[in-house]
Amino acid sequence: MDLRLMLTTAVCLSTIPVASYTIYNHKINNDITFENYLVASYSNNKIEDKTIIDNNFKEELNNNIYIQEVENVEEIEVEENVEEPKKVNISMNFAGDCTLGSDSNFGYKNTFFEVADNNTYDYFFSNMQSLFANDDLTVVNLEGTFTDYMVKTPKSFNFRAPTDYANIILSGDIEAVNIANNHTKDYGEQGYNDTIETLNNYNIPFFGYDNYYIYEKDGIKIGFAGLTSISDGTIYNRIDEAINYFKSNNCNSMIFTFHWGIERSYIHNSAQENVAHYVIDNGGDLVIGHHPHVIQDIEEYKGKYIVYSLANFCFGGNTNPSDKDTFVFHIDFEYENGELINTTSKIHPASVSS
Repeated sequence: MDLRLMLTTAVCLSTIPVASYTIYNHKINNDITFENYLVASYSNNKIEDKTIIDNNFKEELNNNIYIQEVENVEEIEVEENVEEPKKVNISMNFAGDCTLGSDSNFGYKNTFFEVADNNTYDYFFSNMQSLFANDDLTVVNLEGTFTDYMVKTPKSFNFRAPTDYANIILSGDIEAVNIANNHTKDYGEQGYNDTIETLNNYNIPFFGYDNYYIYEKDGIKIGFAGLTSISDGTIYNRIDEAINYFKSNNCNSMIFTFHWGIERSYIHNSAQENVAHYVIDNGGDLVIGHHPHVIQDIEEYKGKYIVYSLANFCFGGNTNPSDKDTFVFHIDFEYENGELINTTSKIHPASVSS
């Protein structure tokens, strides 16, 4: 017979605060003899005086006290206040560049605007619905603006969309967006501020630059930071600022997204790698990249994943990209008592249509 009594395995103790344990060899008045039993009493009602054990004890025994027969009282080991570990799983999907609009220089024919006018909001992510709708969090890079302001920043491409296009994000089961990229200020500070206002109005969480997002589930907090311009000499200070913010908010994990790398390059460069490794070395749990518009490699570093480039995903910035390969990076974070103990990942290959 197993002589170890684990109190948390006793069904009737699951809601009883155990306070003390007493050994009794006693004969109850109804002539049922209890010999060599361990009695786990509760709260302040512990049985210390044998004389209180009478016929009424049977009901109390059934309802409130757990006893287990043992062969040798001297060998009993009791482990007090052992709780089952609290386990939490968080399922996430990450997809790449989403330009939910176009450049007015492209005209109208075959652009995102024409497709949007001929379809409902849910058209654009409809083929990913079964994946995005069955996770805790889907995150994409929002590469463009939601604004009616028409004064462009002087540059090669300027992407904008009317504010109601934010419904595309909601209907696509996308829970958060990164706004740190080279197109969120295509229409200056006015366009940038309009975009933030739109996201707030539609209750779409976002992160990027000095905006941080903390996702919460069952007591677990995951911090999201989005950064760009990794070669300007300030990137490590900006990473540290984000890390300090997340630590001050008691985050269990930190995820960083970077808009980085060389466009149309399939291999990440040393600058990307150095920054990504710095994040992991300082407590980051996942690094996600975008900007090259094509797929780059995935690295596992110290047990953490670095996805260097997710490529285009729902991209109105080009009417017919030459490389339509893309993918969704899926990852599950498994926590036990607030600590990340395991991650499992999966790649979902996809193709950009035009």
